[in-house]
Amino acid sequence: MTTVSDWLTEARPALRESVHVGPGLLKGTSVVHIVGDRETHAFLRVGPREAFLMAQLDGTRTLADIGVAYAEQFGKRLGEAHWTQLLGLLHSHALIEPAAPEQLEAVREKTELARRAAGRSPLLWRRPVPGAADLVVPLARRIGWLLHPLAAVPLALAGTAVAVFVLLRWSMLWTAVSESPSRSTAAVVGLLVGWVVIAGHEFFHGIACVRYGGRPTEIGVMWRFPMIAPYCKVDDVVTFPRPGQRVVTSFAGVYVNLVALIPFAALWWWGPQSGWWHGLAAALLLFGVVAALANLIPVLKLDGYHMLEHATSTSNLQGESFRFAGAFLRHGPSGIAAYSRRARRIYAGYALLATAILGPALVLLIRSWYLTLADLWSPLTAIAVLVGEAVVVGGLLRWAVVWRRRATEEA
Repeated sequence: MTTVSDWLTEARPALRESVHVGPGLLKGTSVVHIVGDRETHAFLRVGPREAFLMAQLDGTRTLADIGVAYAEQFGKRLGEAHWTQLLGLLHSHALIEPAAPEQLEAVREKTELARRAAGRSPLLWRRPVPGAADLVVPLARRIGWLLHPLAAVPLALAGTAVAVFVLLRWSMLWTAVSESPSRSTAAVVGLLVGWVVIAGHEFFHGIACVRYGGRPTEIGVMWRFPMIAPYCKVDDVVTFPRPGQRVVTSFAGVYVNLVALIPFAALWWWGPQSGWWHGLAAALLLFGVVAALANLIPVLKLDGYHMLEHATSTSNLQGESFRFAGAFLRHGPSGIAAYSRRARRIYAGYALLATAILGPALVLLIRSWYLTLADLWSPLTAIAVLVGEAVVVGGLLRWAVVWRRRATEEA
């Protein structure tokens, strides 16, 4: 009869208090869990079995007890070698008690270097603002109540009503902008106000993250071709246990865009009915609605995309959906045989959604640009320019992918 080693019946290891095991996320044909350390901001991707074991390491149960629960869950017992391997992995990442301060610092530095490498490419560049992320916690204490349902629901509905009004009166608002005196001054002021709204948008991602127990890792300025804008990294969101918490954290930015429409609408309705201020109010309303809608488009990898990703509990939804579609197009049903029924529904649905959005948008963009060029020069010249631009964009995208892969490998 096999006996359990004494150390398995006595050891009661525990994860550090700042370590959280995230829920299962669908990724291709498998399920992954993200383990996050909110002290070092390090993350580790593990499978369902490892996640189950890590979730049991609370310092109250012995390894033998956990092994029994594991056997009931997965139908397989763990030997000493398995436990040695798992505990060694956790110790190497400073996820388990005790962890020396110098080890935590080493993990923190390694994570920071990897994050900087991942945030740089020819099409993407980030510059964190020192101390900006530290402002989120005190801000959350003061204005976090704005995310409480009693405040958030009516404010979001009011902002949505304003957005509907703007869409229905788009031509009238555009006329007010075009007829406004000193349009250049109004444009500068509108741009500055827009940046303040965008900054609030990003800070509220962080405030929502704090509301559910996380912390933003960075707040700064980002170059994402072709624009420069503030950004906020809320990596802890993948460890939140409930999809609703993750969705709200991603929606918090759009919520700010909607709330900002309310004072802009008040200026439009009750302010001067002509002149510079009237034109400024119209410009802010138009810009605000465009910004909110753009963030909700689920193919741009902005808030709407992440909301959909969190709602479906998936990881890399866009990339995996395109990979799924490619496998189906190349090999037919046999190419997607390894995918679960749930995965097939989600990935096929997203691929169809992306096609329905990107297809017409690309056709309209090419048509509009072609007509513009043909009007300026000639149809043949327009075609030549379009082909040249396609080659340049394709080369730039390929270069960006190769550059990013090399940077990741070097890190």
